[in-house]
Formats: sequence, structure tokens, C-alpha cells
Amino acid sequence: MHKIARKLANIWEELVGAPASFSLENRAFNSISVVTMALLTVLLPFNMWLGLTLVWVIVATLLVLQVFFFYLSRYKKVYHVSMLAYAIVSYITLTATFYLNSGSHGPALLLFFLTFNLLIAFSPRSRHWMWACLHLLLPVILLTKEYYNPAWIRDSYASAEYRYVDILSSYLITLTCIYLITNYLRNNYEREKRNAEERADKIDSQNLKLEQSNQKKDKLFSIIAHDLQSPLNSIITTLHLIAEYDLEEEEKKMLGDELLTLTKNTSSLLTNLLTWSKLQMDGKGVRLSAENVHEAVERVLTIQRLLADKKSVSITSRVDADVYITADHNMLELIIRNLVNNAIKFTPSGGQIAIDLRLNDEYCHLMISDNGIGIDPNHHDEIFSLKTQSTFGTNNEKGIGLGLVLCKELLSLQNGELWFESTPGEGTTFFASFPLSQMKVTGNTLSA
Repeated sequence: MHKIARKLANIWEELVGAPASFSLENRAFNSISVVTMALLTVLLPFNMWLGLTLVWVIVATLLVLQVFFFYLSRYKKVYHVSMLAYAIVSYITLTATFYLNSGSHGPALLLFFLTFNLLIAFSPRSRHWMWACLHLLLPVILLTKEYYNPAWIRDSYASAEYRYVDILSSYLITLTCIYLITNYLRNNYEREKRNAEERADKIDSQNLKLEQSNQKKDKLFSIIAHDLQSPLNSIITTLHLIAEYDLEEEEKKMLGDELLTLTKNTSSLLTNLLTWSKLQMDGKGVRLSAENVHEAVERVLTIQRLLADKKSVSITSRVDADVYITADHNMLELIIRNLVNNAIKFTPSGGQIAIDLRLNDEYCHLMISDNGIGIDPNHHDEIFSLKTQSTFGTNNEKGIGLGLVLCKELLSLQNGELWFESTPGEGTTFFASFPLSQMKVTGNTLSA
């Protein structure tokens, strides 16, 4: 039953035109044309049976004209010409029907009412007043002429029975057509209303997300501007001291170490910012390949161990050298660098950081653990969002949490995940999950 209904719906859409290609008024005209052709096809043999020779000749003519109007509107897409021709022919036909089919004693007035409904249904709103005036003026003229000159109209019915059948059939046709037109227009209205509401809801949702995103970005860049200004001023001050004053070697070394730390932190912040901005603009540029986790970790630790040593923080890597994952080369290193740097920041002097792997059938979980200050449970929901508030590490290292947001987005682009476990005062473990490469670990060897 459902298939039959769907097939009928497809046939109907083929007849009246698809919504994407035809306007609502055009489709309404095509629909009414189809209905009109069907009605005229029924009326033609009916009027022949009643013996109304002139009437059935007119009906046959109208049927041919209606087929032509439908062809122009549906296949030549000259809707306005078809509509105007339809209106002109309708008024000529209604006048002829009134004169030839017993005037006010025939079905002409019912047909006037039906035609008015048809014209209102498929014509632009700007023309409705014209149809209303014509449908008021023309029947009044015809009825007035009939009233003052009754002999002008002759009775065309062979018997009262024929008149009864003609009036009743015309009434039923008018009633059916008005119902179909009203139902058609109501369905179109409801459909357009639903579509408009869905579009409005979608636009409201998009506007809300856009507004929230803009607010977060405005706040983020405001904080970044502030956080960049502070280390840059410190770098300028340090360079000024080195250039202007004759300092002891120990003082120069201390300032140089401070300058190196400031420069690296600022560089890391800029790298994260540029990467995050690129993601926000296009979200593309991911190039997945088989990456060796051990090699990626060691490349990152070459620099990060220098920063850790300055805080007397030890880093231990227990990453299997035979494990390959599917990841983007640059994104993988950026994720590891941010997570290790984050662990260094929140681990006190003398603390420890461990890097391990946990494997299952499809994924590799890279774990970066520290025995630092941990994360307050009240802030867990904000860790991976741009609830941008500056944070300070155990040595007052300043940050805004952009690195973790960036890691989350980068992992998502690589079909991975990021989560953490933390106990305040005891430490934190971040889990970065990557798909294992087609190259699997088998003992101490790799197999494709």
C-alpha cells in the first residue's frame, strides 16, 4: 500500500512539477489544470447524453484549450501566459454557458463560483482584486439582463429531470473541486509553515552557536593579547639589561635561561594559536599515515626534557618502539608536546612524568601521567572548552588552556579521543587515543 501511495505521489509530482523547479502558484495552476481536464473529460459524454449539443461542443473545445494551457505551463514554463489565457477563456465560457444553458435556472452561477476559487488558488495575490471585481460585475450584468429581458434566455433542458441532474452534478463537481483546492492549499500552507519553522529554528540555533563562538573567540584573543604582551615585555626588558649593563657571567646565564624559557613558552603559545585558527577556518589539512609512536615521543622530548630539567622534573618514557598508529605526523607531535608541556607546568620541582602505551584490538592509548597538583573536580567540565581563564603552573608558568582544546580537536580529526583522570594533590593522567595502524605488534616484529 505504501509503495502504491509513493508511486502515485511520484506520478502527481511529475504532472504538476517538482517544488525545486516550479513556484507554488505555478504548481497550483498545473494541479488545477489536471483536475479541470479530468472534469471536462467526465462532463463531455455526460452533456452528450443530456442532448446539450452546443454545450458538449463547448466542453470539447475547452478540453482541448485546457490541454494546451497545461502544456504551456508545465513543459514550456510560460505560466503567466497560460494563467491569463485560462482566465479569458473562463469568462467567455461562463458567459456562453449562462446564455446557452438556461441562465439563472442552469448551473452557470455555480460554475462562476468554482472558477473564482480556481483563479484565487493559482494566481498571484496582487490579481485577486481583479478576479473579485470581474466575478461580481459579470454575473450582476447577466442576471440584470435576464431579469429585464426574460425572453433573452431560452430553456435548454428537454425535461425537469435533465435540469435536476445537471444542477445536482454541477453542484457536486463544484463542492468536490472546492474541497480539493482548499485541501491542496492547506497542505501547501502547512508544509511551507513547517519548512519555515525548521529553517527559523536552524537559523536561531546557528545564530546562537555563532554568537557563543564569537564570544569565546573574543575572550580568547583578548586573553592571548594580554598573555603575549607580558612575556614579550619581559623579553625586551631582559635583552635591554644584557645590552646596557655589564653583568656577571652568572647573571647573564640566569637571564639567558629566563629568556630561553620565555621565548619557548611564547613560541608554543603562538604555535597553538596559529594551528587552532587554521582549524577554525577550514578544519582540513589532515594527512593520515602510519606513525611510529616511540619516534614521535623522542622527537618531542628532545626539547621538553630541557624545560623539565630546569624544574628538576624527570620524564620517563616506556613507549614500545614497535607500535605504529594512524595519525597526522605534525598533529601527533603537537599533541604530545602540549600534553607533556602541560604535565611539566603543573608538576612541582622533584616531580615525575611518565609516558606509557596501552593497546587493545583497534586503538593505542598514549598515557602521559604526572604526580603534580591535579585538577579541581569543579573544573573538569571546563578543561576541553574555551572557558578561557589564565592558569598558573607550579612555577607561575602562565597559560590559557588553549593547548588542551587544540589537542581535543586534533584528535577528533584523526578519529581519536582525549580524556583524563585526576586526583587533586596526587596527579593527573591524560589519555590520547589513536587508531592502530595496519601494521600490528607481533612479538618484537611488525606485520602488515
